[in-house]
Amino acid sequence: MNVKEVATLTGLTHQAIYKRIKAAGYKLEELKDKTSGQFTPEGEAVLREMFNLDELQPELTTELTTKVAELTTEVEKLRNQVATLEAQAQALTEERDFLRVTLEHSQQLQAATLAKVPSAPALPAPRGGLRGWWARLRGKDGE
Repeated sequence: MNVKEVATLTGLTHQAIYKRIKAAGYKLEELKDKTSGQFTPEGEAVLREMFNLDELQPELTTELTTKVAELTTEVEKLRNQVATLEAQAQALTEERDFLRVTLEHSQQLQAATLAKVPSAPALPAPRGGLRGWWARLRGKDGE
């Protein structure tokens, strides 16, 4: 156990833990192992007594277990959503590539067709529809 774990269990900050240890008349060096930085068994006993960790431990363990279970379920749901979205993105990418190739082939075919087919002769200019026909029928001077 270290100061971070004690702070998490008690809901206090690291600084508050250090201050309470000092106010109780203990030196941090006496409670911790110098090589690992963890509290010694005697140090843990002092902290359990000082912060009533034995009373908090079961309550927090139950809360943490339920929270972990909820978060695990949420993570699984999100992973499934990610997998689904990745599959959709892959399918859309493949479809886009297929459509791009199809468009290129269609354009090449159209260009080849236009190159082989001679251009159509120019159409005569429009002659004015019914009035033009009537005018031509009567003659150009409009008799």
